[in-house]
Amino acid sequence: MSRYTGKLGELHSAYTRVVSLWPVDKLRPSHCYKNVLNQQMNLKFEKLSTIHGTQLNQELDRIEQEITALNNLVKSKYRFQYKVSEDITNPASHRGYYTKLLESIDRASQSKDKGKLRID
Repeated sequence: MSRYTGKLGELHSAYTRVVSLWPVDKLRPSHCYKNVLNQQMNLKFEKLSTIHGTQLNQELDRIEQEITALNNLVKSKYRFQYKVSEDITNPASHRGYYTKLLESIDRASQSKDKGKLRID
C-alpha cells in the first residue's frame, strides 16, 4: 500500500504498477531498466511529498504524462502503430541478421554464460 495520499497516492500506485510490468533484460537481469525506473520513482515521489500548490500540480501533470508514456511502451503501442518495413528488419546487405541476433540473444539468455553472443 502506498504511503502517499490523494492524487499523489493514486499516481504512485499507477507508477508502481507500470514499473512492475516492465520486462527484465534477458542478458543482464541484475542491470535492468526496471531497477532504474524504481529508483527514479522513489526519488520523484520523495521530492513531490515536500512541495505544494501550483508547482505540485505541474509536477503531478508531468508525472501523469510520464506514466502514460511508460504504459504505452509496456503495451507496445508504438510497435503496432508504427510498423517497421521489411527493408529495415531484413536488409539486402545482410539477410537474416536481426533474426539471427534475436535467436542468439535467446540462446545466450538461457545459457549460463551470458557474455557470449554469436551471430553467424
